[in-house]
Amino acid sequence: MLKSLLKAWLWAGVAHCANDNISPLRITNMMALIVIAVSVCQLPVAVWFWHDGGATEIAIVACTVTLLCLVPIFNAWQAYTLAKLFLISVYIGDILLSSILWQINLNIHYFYLLAILFCPFFFYDNERPWMWLSILSLGALFVLSELYFLLNSTQIFSLHQQVFKISCASLFALASVVCSVHLQKNVTRSWRKLAEEKRRSEQLLLNILPSTIAQRLKDSNTLIADYFAQASILFADIQDFTPLCKQMSPQKLVSLLNELFCQFDLLAAHYGLEKIKTSGDGYMAAAGLPKANASHSIQCCACALDMQQSFQHFCRTHRLTVGLRIGIGCGEVVAGVIGKNKFSYDMWGEAVNLASRMESHGECRKIQTTQSTYERSKHLFNFSKRGDIDIKGIGRVTTYWLLDRKPSH
Repeated sequence: MLKSLLKAWLWAGVAHCANDNISPLRITNMMALIVIAVSVCQLPVAVWFWHDGGATEIAIVACTVTLLCLVPIFNAWQAYTLAKLFLISVYIGDILLSSILWQINLNIHYFYLLAILFCPFFFYDNERPWMWLSILSLGALFVLSELYFLLNSTQIFSLHQQVFKISCASLFALASVVCSVHLQKNVTRSWRKLAEEKRRSEQLLLNILPSTIAQRLKDSNTLIADYFAQASILFADIQDFTPLCKQMSPQKLVSLLNELFCQFDLLAAHYGLEKIKTSGDGYMAAAGLPKANASHSIQCCACALDMQQSFQHFCRTHRLTVGLRIGIGCGEVVAGVIGKNKFSYDMWGEAVNLASRMESHGECRKIQTTQSTYERSKHLFNFSKRGDIDIKGIGRVTTYWLLDRKPSH
């Protein structure tokens, strides 16, 4: 209960998906809680000196605690600047009233300098004017408090001692301001670098795994293995690519494959397919996972047609005489993450094997599909029946050539 309450206090007004490593909102909520804790610690002493001002001190503490409880509420209401200024104002009021109450130099005003050190962490970059106003106000109050206690001191100081004492107090306040701003800049710079590295590592993870799978992998170390009753698999392979490798330099070869597969990546993303992997000159993608949907066959067929068209344009641009075979199959699939150091998201099942055979038993510049894919997509696409073919390990399978989209679609 207490843990949940503290968590709600600290996260009041802060989006849990926020990317800020140092959130001014969280720091504001945290400092309000710390000030409350420090104020409550004064109660035993105040009770001990009940008749010598302790009762008034308890009233000051009660007012401070009550008012600071409004800080997370203001943040929850998205009155962020008000919450910060309110926290600083209540903090100043507590120190001023305590100083006036006891009428002696108890060094309470040194808490102003502590506030100066934390003040820059309360504000965002667009709130710089409020930050400087708060810092300068705290510094001025510290110096004025020193002057007040000096003038009201029973100890007699010469003029040069008074000037020297006030000068030291001013330099102390100035040093606190400089250290605070310098510390905030360095910490912020370090956190920004760390945030950028975190963003890059997460982007690399998303380049390897689907976003939902990547999130599950970050949230838990449990084995990721999912069953999909229906999903569609697409395999694409460049025919006669091996002889072409001997005619090109490694740089040219890799550059061409990268350009082509980047185009396929864009098409896959456009039609909602999940790229699974590339193997040599082969490309594998799937629809209907990791989030299941009923239109997976349609997505694969539409993507395959555009991939063939994109590949033909690619060959004309680079004057290549190779062709592209594409195979599509659908059915039950098991998908999951395997490996530890170089993990990958892969899938297994008869549908995967069947889609692979559709590609390997296909023909150049054609798209071969299974009958199940044909049945699910024939209302949107034109097909031509190829007939039954014998596939090793599976047997006789009825297949279709995917030709184009129907005019009405």
